[in-house]
Amino acid sequence: MFFYPTDRYFILLVVPAFLFSLYAQFKVKSTFNKYRQVINRRGLTGSDIARMILERNGLRSVGIQPAHGELTDHYDPRTRVVRLSEPVYASTSIAAIGVAAHETGHAIQHKEG
Repeated sequence: MFFYPTDRYFILLVVPAFLFSLYAQFKVKSTFNKYRQVINRRGLTGSDIARMILERNGLRSVGIQPAHGELTDHYDPRTRVVRLSEPVYASTSIAAIGVAAHETGHAIQHKEG
């Protein structure tokens, strides 16, 4: 039995996974937009928080750079750089802090193996 795109397994496996990924993407964007309006009390930016977390974990050599776009944040293990999107890098929102902490977590995981 060969697999064809109209096969029932395609419909049963791929379509629900695709729909779930669309739903997850919608929830991430809507939650980010909701909390990007809430400013943190200390007035620290996403890049400030990322630097603090990296330093507290002995990762002073990991760089932090702004990245173009929205929700394009990532850690690049090849260059050892955390790249934060424009709405995260300079923002003082709690959404920015959450995203920055998440991305620096990848750098910590890379250090610990």
